Amino acid sequence: MPKGPKLIGDLKVTQVALDQPKGAKGSRLVYVTGLLKNDSEQQRLGVRVELDMLDASGAKVGTATDYRQTIDPRATWQFRAIVTDRRATAAKLVNVKEDE
Repeated sequence: MPKGPKLIGDLKVTQVALDQPKGAKGSRLVYVTGLLKNDSEQQRLGVRVELDMLDASGAKVGTATDYRQTIDPRATWQFRAIVTDRRATAAKLVNVKEDE
């Protein structure tokens, strides 16, 4: 059976949340984490997630990105992007891109 075309819609993102690692005593590091599932039969190359960081009022206060070189067919990638603005209280997925 031939593989269909690669569709960006086959890359599905769920469980986006802010996460402060436990055990990082005194650390102020915060990450935005989530899951990206390759819902296709094809390996995906150079996948980047882009997220807007929002403050308590919903205003954009920054962006966060993460990148993965390859995602195998039907595989799930747990992404983790550093949050650089301390005002961020939520994250919203903006874009998923794949290298051509």
